[in-house]
Amino acid sequence: MDKIEIAQRAGAADSTHQFLHYEPELLTERDGFNAFVRRVRKKPELADCAPLGTKVTDTDPRMIYQGEMIPVMTPDVEQGIKDARRTLRTNRFRPLGKRMSMIIDGCAGKSVLLLQIGRAYQGILETERRPDSVWTPVVHINVPPRCDSNLDWSLPFADFFGMDHTLNIEKRSYRSTDMTEPVVHHMKESGTSLILIDGVDRIHDSELGTAFDYFDSLQARLRVSIIYCGRGATDIVNEGLRRHGRSGRSRTSEQFRSTLPVMEIKPIPFREGAEEDWRSVLQAYDNNLALYKHEPGSLLNFETLLHERTGGYMDTLDQLICQTAQQAIEDGTEAITEDGLNDVVVGRQDCEDHWA
Repeated sequence: MDKIEIAQRAGAADSTHQFLHYEPELLTERDGFNAFVRRVRKKPELADCAPLGTKVTDTDPRMIYQGEMIPVMTPDVEQGIKDARRTLRTNRFRPLGKRMSMIIDGCAGKSVLLLQIGRAYQGILETERRPDSVWTPVVHINVPPRCDSNLDWSLPFADFFGMDHTLNIEKRSYRSTDMTEPVVHHMKESGTSLILIDGVDRIHDSELGTAFDYFDSLQARLRVSIIYCGRGATDIVNEGLRRHGRSGRSRTSEQFRSTLPVMEIKPIPFREGAEEDWRSVLQAYDNNLALYKHEPGSLLNFETLLHERTGGYMDTLDQLICQTAQQAIEDGTEAITEDGLNDVVVGRQDCEDHWA
């Protein structure tokens, strides 16, 4: 974890900006992604907050913080970061051949792992050299709504770099142009070595051939690793690589399996003999709560209730705890209670351990 911690602290942002909210779409722009990499979130000191009993607004720093607390590293996310770091470290110093890519698959939490890998990787690189306005080691894109041509794939990359991709036609209408060549040139000049592609489950079957031809072309021309992320990404990537293959007789999906490593996000179990992972996650949330009447360790009193309500899915757990904490600030309870948890509506109500 030392390297991860170094990465998260690299280029630390000014503390006055720690509560700024970054819209998700800004992470697909270079400035927004760099701000995410260098942003430091920390628990506010209660002594510096509005005194107990003071009515606060939704924009109060403590209210904002409880809505987006410090990210909790689940065992799967922590292992995924370690696995990715080993692969990316080897890729950096391998002078020849295509760099190995990776896949993130599983349940909710995939995008969190994808972004944390990108953040940790760039953070480590920023401890080795001073960032500048050109250097861009990591590029993060979402799969575009249409992705059946090189033009469609080039646009999110151009948007990340802030490149204009429209042509003025008779000064009345605009259309986009294929930006592949400018994008490739820009990534070469900026030293891009990692591409994060989120939402590969949005690639339609008819678009797989075009998509993976495009990815292969990028890797042939640039020394980059690619991480593919999305629900069912393992099967999607394998099928895309199978269709991309040009040599030999055709193979079925069952006969073809790629050699790409897969990092999988799973719901956290909570059953006899497998309690520690769930308890460690709850303890991390417990440590991060900024409530006046919170007693350290008390969140674990609701370990069974929280698992029944969330099924061990981190997105649902995060919403449940964050909403309950914000409500506790608003109504003056200033603690997580059973009544408070039961008053919050989230998905996956009364989940069962059917994955055990």
